[in-house]
Amino acid sequence: MKTTLSEEQAAQAMRGLLGPVDDWTRLAEGEVSQAFAFRADGRDLVLRIAPRREGFDKDAWAAAKLAGTGVPVPEVLHVGPVAEGAYCCVSERLGGVHLTGSDAAHQRRCAPAVRAVIEAIAAVDLQGTRGYGSVDPATGNGTQEDWTGQLRALLPADWDYLEDRADREMAEELTATALDIAASLPVERRLVHGDLNPGNFTVEGDRIAGVFDWETVMIGDPMWELARYVLWAPVMPGTRIQADHDLDRLAGAGVEQRLRALVIVNGLWALDIYRGMANAPAVQLVLNRLPFFRDEPLPVDTGREDYWMRLGRRR
Repeated sequence: MKTTLSEEQAAQAMRGLLGPVDDWTRLAEGEVSQAFAFRADGRDLVLRIAPRREGFDKDAWAAAKLAGTGVPVPEVLHVGPVAEGAYCCVSERLGGVHLTGSDAAHQRRCAPAVRAVIEAIAAVDLQGTRGYGSVDPATGNGTQEDWTGQLRALLPADWDYLEDRADREMAEELTATALDIAASLPVERRLVHGDLNPGNFTVEGDRIAGVFDWETVMIGDPMWELARYVLWAPVMPGTRIQADHDLDRLAGAGVEQRLRALVIVNGLWALDIYRGMANAPAVQLVLNRLPFFRDEPLPVDTGREDYWMRLGRRR
């Protein structure tokens, strides 16, 4: 459930925490969160308020873990309760604008920088940690024993709640396909943002100015980010630009089955989430997207339109 603190309640909480505040501005809100920009003690800061604190704890963990790596993650000053059923995160405000407001030419110029950030995150030293999957911010460990276990954990135990038998059979088949592929792949144990979409970073010119919202940070295969771009590329032009850039770099690398498995899991995960939210249009979109991945994959360069980017229409 979305938090509903008034601007005055939020500002009063910050005055109690940090002293005098000024330049108070409401920012764009998330699905369940609120956000405000302000100044305190000579610093430009951001306040976010949400009904759960786990994502904020992961933001703080990521800021500490990636300090000095060149990945611009805002410093987190405070995480804690701000009202009954609401938690806050106070962090430094980094510059830049979201790429979602840029034209296609600018998005194409920024695509190499986005790829470089993904690779820089993947290069972070994980020595002293163990496990795969969602990061426990208290320990830095993954919550699963292996990557296949993480993919399995994202999906429901069964698909019995899908009323249409054809949809249910498709979901069951794709689940088995993706997990079988994942279990056969070489081990990749890297740090992954988990949702590096254009709304979760800002740019200044052609460089990345800030990387935010680490709630889905995980340990595993960094191709996860590309799989998300590929899944949504047919309906999100900016995401298609990034997907094309990254796929061009992988032509001939033999990554098709690995990518296929991760696109399938991302799609099934989205299907389960949107079904739980009763978001019928989004459910329909995913059901229009997934059936093509029952087929064996085509090359990422020559099979892009006929396989990777196809969007059909249900019966």
